[in-house]
Amino acid sequence: MVVAFLYTKFPKKRDLMMQPYNKITKVKGRVSSSIVDKAKRDELVSKAEKALGNEWYGWKANIDGFCMQLFTNSPHLYEFWIENWFSMSRAVRSHGRIYAVLDPDFNNGEPHAFYNPETKTAVIFNTEYYGQVKSWALGITCDIAEDQHDIHSIHGSCIEVNGDGIVLIAPTGTGKSTHSYALLKMKEARLLSDDWIYVRFIGGEKGRVSADISERKFYIRTNIVRIFPEIRPLLDKCKLENVEPLTKEEAEQLREKGTSEKELEEMQKNPYIAHEYSRAMLDPLWVSGPEKFVDTTRIKKVILLKRDKKDSQIVRRMDTEEAVRYLTVQPEQFMNPYLIVKTPEKVEIRKNFFRRLFKFASCYIVNTIEPVDVVQEKIREIVKKHS
Repeated sequence: MVVAFLYTKFPKKRDLMMQPYNKITKVKGRVSSSIVDKAKRDELVSKAEKALGNEWYGWKANIDGFCMQLFTNSPHLYEFWIENWFSMSRAVRSHGRIYAVLDPDFNNGEPHAFYNPETKTAVIFNTEYYGQVKSWALGITCDIAEDQHDIHSIHGSCIEVNGDGIVLIAPTGTGKSTHSYALLKMKEARLLSDDWIYVRFIGGEKGRVSADISERKFYIRTNIVRIFPEIRPLLDKCKLENVEPLTKEEAEQLREKGTSEKELEEMQKNPYIAHEYSRAMLDPLWVSGPEKFVDTTRIKKVILLKRDKKDSQIVRRMDTEEAVRYLTVQPEQFMNPYLIVKTPEKVEIRKNFFRRLFKFASCYIVNTIEPVDVVQEKIREIVKKHS
């Protein structure tokens, strides 16, 4: 591998720290994907390696003890990959591989992602959107861990309050980040993760369920400043992706959809809240210091969030089978868009995981259709319950 530097000049340290990093990508969301057999995988890897040539970027990430290796010709993906994960020793062989390649000759430059479960290899063409690479790194690790090690994954946030892990699971747009960071303002609260956790069962039927972190830094939506404005100075120091001002055309489209002039004015003044796809790579220790961060906890409660205008009930406790059925029939099964392999066998593994989880952790469903302060109060009531 040719050693490649992201900067051709080496400015003074002070100048380098003051230079904002904000990559605007052409693709701003996850792309279409296919599961392929090994023969097709080998063909795709050959094309990827040809496009990469000798001048590629590579780094081994430690994701919950599994070694995930990235090969890319995108300086941005390489930069965010290193920021995102803990490092793995170069002597460790990879458990999974991701080729993220920009190749205008492949598929007329159109983006697409491929995965071969047999070799745990992903080949992703023509996108620099980091969310694609990150989500598939977690998805591949999940594919390995749940089959071979009885380690399971939840796409959700986790806040520890008085030593108890509170997990929030939700589809996009129902307030997971809003209510997670609102819970963090409780005196006894500590942040574990805002997006993904690994779950282990320890000590048999009388044991516990342990939740562990997956990432070194959090790849967060910058519009979190809407409800957590204290974080704005931290975002100013972060490496950013797709933070750009609202255009006149976008403002007009939002106006036609009923967005108020006051909200539009705020969005036009603040690029951090202008788009849902804007991201930052944030060190969780920056948020409130090490005393408000924890890397492992015991899960005691699971809260599912929904937004349903037809349901007047804000909070309801769910029994195990009702909760498992609810998670299984969601448009994004188990409310987890990062899952790659979705065979019937995998679905059963995941259903059984949640059945085991709900033996240790009580499950509630919360409707977030009411104002944030009203819903947050109800969530805090759940947190403070003894069961």
